[in-house]
Order: sequence, then C-alpha cells, then structure tokens
Amino acid sequence: MKPITQEMLTLLIQKLQVAKPRTAPQVHLNKGFDISGIPINAPMDDVTLVLMGKQSESPAEIVKLESAMAFISSDTGYGTGRFYDSNGKAELDYWLAGVWALASLGWPSSKEAARKWSQTSSRYTEEGFEKAWNSYNPAHPNAIGIGSLYKRAKELGWSQENLPVQVQSENEQLRFNLLGIDELDALPLTEDLIKGVLPKHGIGAIYGPSGSGKTFVALDLLMAVACQSEWFGYKVKKNAPVTYVGLEGKSGIKNRIKAWRLKNNASPSNFKVILDRLDLRKMGDINALVLAIRNANMAGGVVVIDTLNQATPGADENSSIDMGIAISHLQHLQELLGGLVLIIHHTGKNPLQGLRGHSSLKAALDANIEVIGGDKKAIVLEKVKDGEDGQNHPFRLAAHKLGVDSDGDPITSCTVERDCSLLFTKPEPSGSKQKVALKAIKRALANSTDKRMTVEAAVSEIAKSLITTPSNKRNNSARQLLGSLTAGGFLSSELIDDEGWIWLA
Repeated sequence: MKPITQEMLTLLIQKLQVAKPRTAPQVHLNKGFDISGIPINAPMDDVTLVLMGKQSESPAEIVKLESAMAFISSDTGYGTGRFYDSNGKAELDYWLAGVWALASLGWPSSKEAARKWSQTSSRYTEEGFEKAWNSYNPAHPNAIGIGSLYKRAKELGWSQENLPVQVQSENEQLRFNLLGIDELDALPLTEDLIKGVLPKHGIGAIYGPSGSGKTFVALDLLMAVACQSEWFGYKVKKNAPVTYVGLEGKSGIKNRIKAWRLKNNASPSNFKVILDRLDLRKMGDINALVLAIRNANMAGGVVVIDTLNQATPGADENSSIDMGIAISHLQHLQELLGGLVLIIHHTGKNPLQGLRGHSSLKAALDANIEVIGGDKKAIVLEKVKDGEDGQNHPFRLAAHKLGVDSDGDPITSCTVERDCSLLFTKPEPSGSKQKVALKAIKRALANSTDKRMTVEAAVSEIAKSLITTPSNKRNNSARQLLGSLTAGGFLSSELIDDEGWIWLA
C-alpha cells in the first residue's frame, strides 16, 4: 500500500473544503451510498483509496485479482452477498458476494472485471448484473470486502506464489526509456526462428478451413524447428524446444507424429505434447501451463495451442471483449515464457475473409500462415514480420501405413510433402483486389467437377469477396476484375452456346 503523505492529506482537505454542505442521504440496501452526488461504488482516485485503507489499482494488483478470480467459478447460485455464514462456514451460493467484493475496490476497472467474470456463467443476464452491481452498499455494517474473495480463492487452490513477476512501481524503476538515435541503432536485430517465416519472439497463427491439412502443416513445421532442419527451403535458425498443446483431434496426434518420424527417421527429444484441457480465459490455467513448461526446461521456444476455439470454450470469437481477453492472455503467456506462441485456428463461413472471429486477432499477430485446402493445397505466408508477405508453397499429403489395429485393418496417417508439379505455375497477380478475386475463383473451381464455371457464376463469386466495396457496385467491379484476370492470362475463357465460360489458365 502507498504511504500516506502530507501532499495526500492536503489534497483531501482541499476536497472537503470545496464540497457543498448537504444533508446526509438516506441509505438503502439496494442503492449506492452517496456523498456530494458521487456513489461510493463509483471509481475513486488513488488518494481516496489509500486514505480509506484500500489498495489502489495497478498492473500488479490487476494481475493478482485476475489470477484469484480464475479459481472462483461464477456459475453458482445468487447467494446473499456473503462468502461465509455467521459461523464462518463457506456459502455454496456466492455470485452476489463476488460482484460486491469487486465493487468494494472502487477501481475504474472493477465493474468490467465483475461483468467479465459473471459472463462465464450460463445464467448471466445484463439486467441481473446491473441490478446486483447497483445494490452494493458500502455503508452496511458488515459490508463485504475483497479480502473475503481472496480467502475463498486460497481455499480453492489459489496461491500468490504462482503469480507472475509483477510490474515494478514508478518508485522502483522508470517505466519508459527514451532512446536516442544511436541507442536505437545499437539495439540487436530482430531474430527469426525460421528465416522469412516465423519470428523468434511474438504471437503467430496457422489457419485454414477444416480438412485443409493445417495440423499436418503445423506439425511438419514444428518438427523442423525442434530438429533445426530446413523447412520448404527456409533456414531454421535454432532448434528450439516445442510444446504442443493438442486440444482438437487428440486421437490422431499420436499417429501424425509417428508418420512424421517414420518419414524423416528422426525423433526430437525437445518436442513435448500436452493433451490436458486448457482454458485461456482463466489465469489459473495460464499460470499452471507456465509452471509445467518451466519445470520441463522448455521455456523460450514455441508453445502451440491447437486450436484457439478449443482453448476458449464458450467464448464468442466475434466479440471484441472475448477476443480481447484471449489476446491479452496469449500475450501474457508469451511474456512469461519468452519465445513464440503459435495458435492453430479456423476460417469462418467465408474463407476469403481469413481468420475466423474479431479483426483484433489478426492485428495482434506477428506472423500469419494460411493453409489452403482442396485439390491444389498450398501454404501461404500471409503475414511475415520484416519479410515478404504472400509467398505461396504448394504441398500434398502423402499417406503412410503405420501398422494394423485389433481388427487387422491398416492404421494410416499423412505427412506434408512439397508439390513440385505446381512450382512453375503462373505467379499471382500483383493487385490486391485481383488477388482476392482470383482466390475466390480458385476456391469455387476446387469444388467443381469439371473445373470450369460460367462467367455469371464467376462474377457472383468475386462479388461476394468484395466486402469493402459498396453492395450496389460489387457486380460491376467483379466484371472488371474478371476481365483483367482473363487479359492477364490468369484465366482462360470460351463462348459456348452464347454463354461465357472460364477456367484456370
């Protein structure tokens, strides 16, 4: 807690002197106690908090609170606003107590923290939350405090010993450093894990539609990292430890790794797999994962989470709040372990729009790799930090027989191989809209039996991809793009029975 200084006392006296005298308000249990028109459960400044004996808001205190709340489920009964009864016995229903305990802090972030915690319950309603929050009464003789919440969290397994290293206060260390031009120039160069593909530090993603082969691509890439072997012609600069958290398709992970080992005749010792459940929204799970990786001396390498959807159960991927929490916790995980955190993710209903979910996810990534499925599978380096974006690498899945099961049927899995037959195909067009349009045509033709489509169908597919173009102008823009792709030799066309048809050149 901050020491009470003479300056703080002077400031408080000044506040009291300028406040208009008024009659003390009537206190009701369901309304916030009011002083000079300001509810007690409204955010308070640091001076007021310290003088009231409360801990002021800080990054360290926020991390501490989040880690404790991760051990307390909000999916419980409404309760009476207490964690313990008059005999000190733990109450089974305590949701209201959790909300009131957070309200007692008086932090600017208290209400949002209480809301996010409450939203993890299937019974959450905004109306019910607002009513509970506004019913907190700090003037009650036995008003609940944050200490009760921490006490309950400890009983449920929380411990401050597992907290991450906290941000030091301004009195201990300056938070910001001003670098001169020469000092900036002296900073070490950005390091790559795979040169031109993945950075050594940060957050990255490998994504694609279901069945595209993205997990096979991810395992192939990660095994190359663990072995420090070449990957698709790119230099792997360090044989870093890899921790693979497999949350989706657990039964197939064993066979996929076995197939890779069989093909490459290698078995890296610094590749570890975790098949236990993980919830990225819970700081307790983050801390437990960090502890396990550190204890295994695997920190500083790559942590892979397959998939983001399975690691955020119940979250709304299109919500800025839910995705913001996931991104914040991924960044926190990366800060605690160093190295690279790599997520495996899906595309949405429209694969042309890229990563599924809120746009904040893509903005937070340092590297992004798309896996295109269909007949012409490809790995596209969509976003490369300090490198060339858009590099395209065709691949195919090669099947391997691993043995037979108890019924005598073959056990098989696949590995990734470069598809050299497509290495000399025509390069992609240079214009960004042309690239999107050609991508739309390729996806449509991949599902076509004769690998061709009518001009009108092509216009319709391209128009769907022009999400930033006004709807009344999409068809005209699509026709112009189709014409430029045909003129550029990317598409071939023919008139059959007075109807235009196109196919890939």
